[in-house]
Amino acid sequence: MTREEVNAIVNLADVNADGKFDYIKFCKLYLTTNEQCLKTALEKLEVDSKLKRQHFGSHIEASPEREPSPVPKPSPRIMRRSDEDTFTNKGDTRSSLLATTRKFKTSVSFTVTMGANSNRNSKLTEPNSVKEWQCVQSKGCFFLEEDGEIVSHQYRMQIAQRCMVYLTIKPLNLSQAEGKPSPWLSVDTALYILKENESQANLQLMCFTELQNREVFGWTGELAPGMYWLIPSTTGCRLRKEGQAVAEEAQLVYRDETGGLLLTQEFRSTLSDIFEVIDLDGNGLLSLEEYNFFELRTSGEKCDEDAWAVCRENFDTKKNELTRRGFMDLNLMEANDREGDPRDLWVTLHAMGYNKALELTEACPFVIDVYADKCKPRIKAVHMEACSGQLEKAVCKSVLSKGDAKVMDGYEDIIVHTYTCDTWITSVIENKSDNKAIIHISNELSRNCVNNRGLNIFAVEVAPKSAMVCQHVMPLNGQQEWMSHSWSWCPPAWPCSCSSPGTAFPPSPTLAVVRQAAKIGATAWSWILSILGRGLPAQCTIAQ
Repeated sequence: MTREEVNAIVNLADVNADGKFDYIKFCKLYLTTNEQCLKTALEKLEVDSKLKRQHFGSHIEASPEREPSPVPKPSPRIMRRSDEDTFTNKGDTRSSLLATTRKFKTSVSFTVTMGANSNRNSKLTEPNSVKEWQCVQSKGCFFLEEDGEIVSHQYRMQIAQRCMVYLTIKPLNLSQAEGKPSPWLSVDTALYILKENESQANLQLMCFTELQNREVFGWTGELAPGMYWLIPSTTGCRLRKEGQAVAEEAQLVYRDETGGLLLTQEFRSTLSDIFEVIDLDGNGLLSLEEYNFFELRTSGEKCDEDAWAVCRENFDTKKNELTRRGFMDLNLMEANDREGDPRDLWVTLHAMGYNKALELTEACPFVIDVYADKCKPRIKAVHMEACSGQLEKAVCKSVLSKGDAKVMDGYEDIIVHTYTCDTWITSVIENKSDNKAIIHISNELSRNCVNNRGLNIFAVEVAPKSAMVCQHVMPLNGQQEWMSHSWSWCPPAWPCSCSSPGTAFPPSPTLAVVRQAAKIGATAWSWILSILGRGLPAQCTIAQ
């Protein structure tokens, strides 16, 4: 601080009536103010969590079991009366929305109305002689992360010669206990096929499974010899965080009359289903590669050859692979190591998508079948990664090539592409300009719809010379007609609040707390801000 600033603070009559600076009083005031700032900032972040997602187009939302959301989110699989009446009961909301969007000349809208269970135009049919073709199968799984991101297995496929190929993907039907729901069976699945040209980094989109027959999505066509990548995809409209807390935690272990530790029947059934999911080739055994996908998912580490040798010596194996019984005993050993404490077992179960009632709610196992008429395809799981990166590029390319395009009025460099199939609608925003673009999207007028972002109004930021997936939309209730009405607009740029000398700088709610607590003039206010690391912008004055 300069001498003039110190003198100005000391001479403030409303703070230092005797002309002396009360350092102890100031320190107490500073600490109290700092605590209040932190408290207010945390409260504001909690209340504005949905607002933050609107501004940044993020998928992140806190789990309701840990932190209640200020606005309850309807389940994507339960059609509620309030959702059915969304379109007809908007009232003033619809009028205000239309009035707001009309203010912006740079806007574009899409409206798509779909009938109940509409799949007339995209019916998947098997090739006539497919039963005579050679077939290979592999399983995998989509997993929902804490931040809402989805990860899944990814595969490489080798085709030895040019041939006709028939590919399908569908949710894996597990032997659930009677009375337990199977929510993952309603999750949409798709498979994108990309060809390696010169390297794995240079992938060319060949096709994707856009035809459907009930829960099966498939594609039929000719492929040249070479290496291909199979990247599974789900929109995220139905695989998402649920808001219902589990009333009672399932029991995993118990002790018999001799005091020995045993796994409950319900837990054994769940472990059997997990074994079914991680046994990717379906041979009833776990190889080291298959087991390592499980280890990476549940612990973040791999099992090396030496550890696998110890595992084979102590647990039931066949052909150097772990049997189902050996997998059960391995989990029982883990429970014994913790003397019956189930916390580590629950870490494994949560990582695999199970809730406290042992219901599979945050994962979707699937199965891929590949048929070829002239050679036997080879397929191998090679990664478990987020459904982004190459997949995002593939989705954008497919929508740009197959979707309907509309240029945003008054802004010819912003193009909204919309791809519609009978099951979902995908929108991609293309920005051809040299500047980033922030596009606002509203689905307020949609009916019987759910989107992957969980918001009716949000915004996305599109980088220069790029394209990005804006949203996926699906019906809440496939048994009823659904209508997607998406309105996109680009608001005018906000003027800089520090563009000219003397511009008023309105304090944020957190800074306002500091000012109110301090009860001092502008000079001391600037000093407090500098101490807190929140200095005023240049050429600005304090808003009174």
